[in-house]
Parts: sequence; C-alpha cells; structure tokens
Amino acid sequence: MDEVSTAITASEAYRQLQGTDTNDYIRNRIIVQGTGTAYTAITSLPSYCDIIGLGADCFGNGVGIARIGADTGVSDGVDATAAARGINFYNIQFQAGVSGYAFRGTSLFRSSFNHCCFATNGSPGGAPAAGVDLDIAGGVNWYDCLWNNQSSTGNQFALGMTITGTHFHGCKVEGCYIGGDKGVYIEASVINGWGSWFKDCYIGQLSETCSIGVDDDATTGHIIYANCWVQATAGFDLEDNTDRIIGCYEANALATSA
Repeated sequence: MDEVSTAITASEAYRQLQGTDTNDYIRNRIIVQGTGTAYTAITSLPSYCDIIGLGADCFGNGVGIARIGADTGVSDGVDATAAARGINFYNIQFQAGVSGYAFRGTSLFRSSFNHCCFATNGSPGGAPAAGVDLDIAGGVNWYDCLWNNQSSTGNQFALGMTITGTHFHGCKVEGCYIGGDKGVYIEASVINGWGSWFKDCYIGQLSETCSIGVDDDATTGHIIYANCWVQATAGFDLEDNTDRIIGCYEANALATSA
C-alpha cells in the first residue's frame, strides 16, 4: 500500500470483518518498509495491531528508516483524535516540525513503543511542541526509545513527553532517552498515576539547555521516578509527594525535589 494510513484503514475494516462475534478481537500486523522518503502523517490509529518498521535502525536520520512525518517543514508524525487500544510499535521514527507533535493522541490503552524514535525533522524552522503528547494513557509502555533533535540549535522539542488529561496509570517508561526544553511535564489534571514509573531513563537536554527535567504538577502524586539521570537547570519539580524520587541523580548530585 502507498501509505501507513492506507494500511491502517484496511486493517481496521478487515479486522472487524474477521471477528465471528463481538467478543473476538482479531490482531493484525502492518509492516512499514524503510524508504528514501518519509510516510505522511497519521491522523487515525488502529486498534489491536502491530506496526513494525523494517530497514535501518530508527535511531538516526535519512533514508532507509521507516519514518512517519515529513523530513522538513511544518509536520506531525501522529496526531490522532480517537481512542485506540492494543497497538505495539517497533522500530518506527515519528517526526515533527515547528509547533508539531512527533506522536500525539487523546486516549491510548494497553499499547507499547519498542525501540522507537520521537524526532524533530531535519529542518523544522522552530521548536516542535512535543515528542509525545497524550491526554490519557493506561497500560502504555515505552522501552528503549530515543527523543532526538535532528536539526540545529533552537529546534529541540518544547516538551519531551507530556500527559495533559486525567490518567497515566499502569504505564512504564524504561531505558529511554527523553529530552526537550522541559523533559517530562505532567499536568495538574492527572489525578491517577498509580502503577506508573520512569525507570533507568536519561531526562534532560537534547542539543540545548533543559529548563526542568521533570515538572510533575499532579496534585495527587503517584508516578515513580527510579534510577533516572537528569540534566537540566532544575532537575525535579514535584507538586505532591516528593518521596517518589528513588535513586535518581541530577548531573552528579543525588536528586531532590525543588
């Protein structure tokens, strides 16, 4: 098929036809071939689907990588408004241009990102808004993922990763390299963070100074930060329950909340 979005439309149509009753949740697989040009942005996500990038490793830039979102200029990688469930991404690079989002969604449940890259594109013309922006996430996991600035000074993400709605529960972010003007931003609206943690991650600047590594404004603080390394002007700023910082380091100092 010509685009990832075309394959997603087909996957959703045929997945539902394959079920013999309403209790069947058929799982499809989309293979994304690395090419010389990037695939266009996605505005609708499938459910119960594996999306696998073939070709070069996604930690880099240029041809051969399975890239979603334009290589230059204003763009998003994913900007999806409908809830999705059960998606596993592998070896995909999501790209964003000025004020755009590498990956943005409303509600995402029981899904994972495995060795994926959230990148500014080669010539965005200004800072993209965020690498990952989710309203609600439940049971979503990030493993061995990279946030990457592929362009010049002044173009790193404004926010590396942000949760803007009410729920971030049962989520794991492990072994990831997260960066932006703010590394991780949890809004005050997040009232449910049970069972979620950032573990063994780098959080801080990409190519420019990071103002706050972790800015967690949740007034009911449950998200755990364990064994993370933070490089920022201010390492941690937690609104509630500062005991959630476990064995973390700000540059060369043991981390404490601001």
